Amino acid sequence: MAKVLDFRPRRDFTGEEEIPVGLPPASAAQASAPPAASAIDLAGKPKVWFTVGAGRTGKTTLLRWASEMVINNGGSTIYAAADPQNRSLANYVENVAQPPTNDAMATSRWLEDLLRHAMDQKASAMIDLGGGDTSLHKLLATVPDLAKGLDDAGVAPVAVYTLGPRVDDLASLASFEALGFQSAATVLIRNEGLVDLATEREDSFVRVMRHSAYKAAVARGAVELWMPRLDAGVAQEIEAKRLTFGQARDGLPPKGRKVPPLGPFDRSRVRSWLNAMAAEMVPVISWLP
Repeated sequence: MAKVLDFRPRRDFTGEEEIPVGLPPASAAQASAPPAASAIDLAGKPKVWFTVGAGRTGKTTLLRWASEMVINNGGSTIYAAADPQNRSLANYVENVAQPPTNDAMATSRWLEDLLRHAMDQKASAMIDLGGGDTSLHKLLATVPDLAKGLDDAGVAPVAVYTLGPRVDDLASLASFEALGFQSAATVLIRNEGLVDLATEREDSFVRVMRHSAYKAAVARGAVELWMPRLDAGVAQEIEAKRLTFGQARDGLPPKGRKVPPLGPFDRSRVRSWLNAMAAEMVPVISWLP
């Protein structure tokens, strides 16, 4: 039998100096949460998703998928977009709450009001914070035990970080964890779609996964997941036509609009991606509202 040779280069970063990441430190207590159990069960509890990710790391894609899961399962949640630069979630999800301004201080107060409402009403929320978010950073500077406060009120905080293979994508994770925001339910979602097709995904993410900020989160119980790759051309068609993933899969138009459906091959690609997403998210499925 002929020997199969693999000529793909293997990356060796042994001894490479680590790049520091994170926002400048704020005057907040450096709280330390106890180690969390992997994929804790949050079924039946209201929860607030703090979804953070730099541009094009898959944050909005994840929230769109999650919103469809919530709707299909008869769940109820508040959708909120507080990203200072991009609030595109409102293009795909109805009734997305948004602060009236991009001002960081005003947005921080708006975020505090939203969280107080969730605590008082025992309501779930999914908040798109973005990678350039400063509102949560400002809130944590004065309320470093925010995660504990939500837990004590019976609302589970869920920290969701979408990551690409750039070390700089860890900045928010490093900053929020240092400020004491160490939720027992934390998930690190590495976007496989940002990996070169000729490179193994683990090789592309090696700098991220060996970084001290990433390893510290995993050591205290953060769950590591992958976001499966969705064909870029298909994703662009879905976005351009403002389709939900379910509509794209089933060849249906958005309500009240006439747009050509995806072709059968692309519908099949969406179906495969949705199946892969569902399988990958099994460990944290109870974290959905």
